[in-house]
Amino acid sequence: MREIGLMGGACNPPHFGHFQMALCALEQHRLEKVIFMPSGTPPHKKDDLLDKELRFELLDAEIKAANDPRLESSRLEIDRPGVTWTIDTLDELRKLYGPDVRFNFIIGEDNINSIARYDRRTDLLSRCRLLVAPRGNSDLSQLAQWKRSLPEAAEDGIAAIECPANALSSTLVRNYIHNGRSVRYMVPASILALIERKGLYKSAPATPPAPAAAGTAPAVSDQAAAPATQS
Repeated sequence: MREIGLMGGACNPPHFGHFQMALCALEQHRLEKVIFMPSGTPPHKKDDLLDKELRFELLDAEIKAANDPRLESSRLEIDRPGVTWTIDTLDELRKLYGPDVRFNFIIGEDNINSIARYDRRTDLLSRCRLLVAPRGNSDLSQLAQWKRSLPEAAEDGIAAIECPANALSSTLVRNYIHNGRSVRYMVPASILALIERKGLYKSAPATPPAPAAAGTAPAVSDQAAAPATQS
């Protein structure tokens, strides 16, 4: 069976943590590739969310610059009208790839609680395996705790990704830019060049994400990558 990784979220903006987590997942779980899919209109839209076309342009610039056939950018969610729901995305991907593929949804540990509150979590977990990057070093007790939080998952439906600790986040990047500070070593050069050329993220400070309400779809939180690397 083919194994394909998926990374969603706002990508507002993409940063080194996202790509680090993707590569860790690729190598540790022998994925064929990781597809990056910036959200179009997320259910919990924030005031400082950049236009979806600009967010895709930032992501796609680094995917092309990396020239790694295992990393792919997709317009699937930004081209779909209406609110972006992960279940709809997984169903579309199933039609594209057929039955002989397992989709591996790559998330940060903070997303476990959001998914546990989601009223369609059983449907979500039946469509993919979760690859989870913990805040610290992963161990069997953490994996067991995640499985207890999501008992609807199959026995092999949740696995850990080992990633170096990293406090980087998109919120931090946005705040640095707004305050006139350099983000040269926070985002890849291709993304930094676009941010500087277009003057992105200068007009308004970043705001922390609001907690998802119970029963709503799990928005990929600002926590996107390992230990404390966020989207």
